[in-house]
Amino acid sequence: MSEQQEQEQRNVTPTIGVLGTGGIAVALATMFARAGHEVRLDGRHEDVVAESSIVIPAALGVPGAVQQLRPWRAGLRGKILVDITNPFTGGHVDFVGPWATGGTTDLAAAFPEARLVGAFKSVWWETFTGTADPSVPDIHVISDDLEAKRTFLDLCTPTPFTYTDGGGLDQARRVERMALRGVGSAGVLAA
Repeated sequence: MSEQQEQEQRNVTPTIGVLGTGGIAVALATMFARAGHEVRLDGRHEDVVAESSIVIPAALGVPGAVQQLRPWRAGLRGKILVDITNPFTGGHVDFVGPWATGGTTDLAAAFPEARLVGAFKSVWWETFTGTADPSVPDIHVISDDLEAKRTFLDLCTPTPFTYTDGGGLDQARRVERMALRGVGSAGVLAA
């Protein structure tokens, strides 16, 4: 793709593609559609990836996202890939892997041709009701690609959450671990 074609692609209103049909996929697709964005939800993954400038895989953990996206690797080149995964253990009481790692950095290593952004890591899918909830924490958005982060933050402006620039991908481990705030020993939200 030429530099002019890349610039023209950035000037086009982005389409958000959400891969998956589970609770978080439907909730995110609904939230972005309510905010006035064009959204593609699941369907054929190949079509969603091809037709979207922002791709959000709603899969269980980074290994699930890598498996889900691997066949469409070429189609992700230059697109914003939003990682919403957290590397939880069973019961959601701890994380797999050492402190020095983070899921978004793992996904960035698996898909270096994509423009990685991490978001929605400190909230549970049940919080996506479509209305503002003061008890929901700020959404920390992380990326080493400042333009991709700014584009994603701009898209999120009309949604009911408050977003914070969480820094670069080196902050993935910190942001991901915020999800365990308020989680009791049984892996459920503490009262």
